[in-house]
Amino acid sequence: MLLSIRRLLSCAVPRSRLLRKRGKAMLKFCFGLIVLIGAITFAAIQLADNPGRISIDWLGYHIDTYFGVALLAMLLGLWLLLFVFRLFRGIVGLPGGFFDRRATRRRDEGVSALSLGMAAISAGDAEEARKQARKAEKLLNDPTKTRLLSAQAAALGGDSEAAGRYFDALTENPETRFVGLVGKLRQALEAGDREEALPLARRARDLRPDSGFVARTLFMLETGAEDWDGAQKTLFDAVRRDLIPEDEAKHFRVAIDMERARLKQEAGDLGGAADFALRVLAVEPSFPPAVQIAVEAEQGKGRDRKAQRLLEDAWSASPHPALAKLYAGLWPNDDPAERLKRIQKLTGGQADSLAGRLAVAEAAIAAELWGVARSALDAIPEAERSAGVFRLLAYMAQAEHRDAAQARGFLERAGNAPADPAWTCSDCGATSGNWTVSCGNCGHFATLTWKQPPRVSALVAPPETDIVPAPTMIETSAPAEASDPAEVAVGEPVGSARPDEPSGDAPNPEDVVRRLA
Repeated sequence: MLLSIRRLLSCAVPRSRLLRKRGKAMLKFCFGLIVLIGAITFAAIQLADNPGRISIDWLGYHIDTYFGVALLAMLLGLWLLLFVFRLFRGIVGLPGGFFDRRATRRRDEGVSALSLGMAAISAGDAEEARKQARKAEKLLNDPTKTRLLSAQAAALGGDSEAAGRYFDALTENPETRFVGLVGKLRQALEAGDREEALPLARRARDLRPDSGFVARTLFMLETGAEDWDGAQKTLFDAVRRDLIPEDEAKHFRVAIDMERARLKQEAGDLGGAADFALRVLAVEPSFPPAVQIAVEAEQGKGRDRKAQRLLEDAWSASPHPALAKLYAGLWPNDDPAERLKRIQKLTGGQADSLAGRLAVAEAAIAAELWGVARSALDAIPEAERSAGVFRLLAYMAQAEHRDAAQARGFLERAGNAPADPAWTCSDCGATSGNWTVSCGNCGHFATLTWKQPPRVSALVAPPETDIVPAPTMIETSAPAEASDPAEVAVGEPVGSARPDEPSGDAPNPEDVVRRLA
């Protein structure tokens, strides 16, 4: 009951306010009407009580009348004069009004054609866009308003030459210069002409520094032209204006500093290379290419202990196979057993990681300590086992026990297992053995990351056969008489000698580790 009363009151409150407003307006109207009637009545009474007389002699005419009649005649004459004036003005202005109305109608139709043309461009209808562009040009007769639509319609229809002319005309007007530059920039990008696109992007950035599209395009063009100083400045300005997120900018800065370090290293400036590498490590403490440059710089200065600590810190931050290689390379004269001890020391804090177990297994295989290698590989969970793990198991089965059947089984599983992690492009999926600042396949900047490559299709396991396929990643040293270890025929057990060659040579552990890494 209370709720219904509240609803009635809530409905009644706005209605009462409306009634009060209407009542006030009616009162004002009535008050004004009463005042007007009173004024007219007062004037009529005054004229009746004081009629007065007026005499007029003009051109032989003599007129005698009352003052009220004369006043009424004057008002009537003024009204007739005003009527005649308006009629004359309407007749004289009739042609001009017709043309004004026609111009207004044409302008409205032209604006409508512009809107329909833009809608056609959004829908990808090139023919309709060209039709509406021609109509807008005809109706508006103002190229500054229709050039953009004409340029977009020409570009959508594939007429790049006409579109270029329209964009050039747009750049001549200060109000449309930015639009014209962006149009020419897009044309240059579509044509793959980066040399023409770069100055256009810089001019557009100077006009509109807050444009996200222009900032990203300019950064992409400068990195493609290897203008690292310019790219660094563009990136800093884009981050300052919130055009590029800080997390994404960090990834770009790592790539730029890493490429600068590589260029310094190629020029023989190890100190400058180390400075840029340390800037990279301040953002990503275990980035292997930067660690390698920093380690080589420290070794060049004779500070092997500092290089060792640098690798150990990087491994603790994030284990990586390349770090284990670099660590083992600090002592090139170690025998395989000593190298295994070094790797076990390095992986002590990260012994449960996949990279740590693989590093220990490879070092143990090189030292022919099969039990240590098997323990490290068996500790890898089944879900984390990649193709490289099964290839190691296949090699151990062949090298330790000469068990061709077991080796064949592991190789079949390697064919169906996930690929080993590699430097993989996040855009096209291409893989590379080494990190590069741009993908070697698609050319995109800073897209290589260390991860498992995408699996295009599952490999079908081969049928059972007595032939053991030779593993592609495992190599054994051939006898001294052979010139190429790869001459072992497909179908022979890995690690076995040919019938016509002497046998008994043990596999070269360093070759095994180098090929399996």
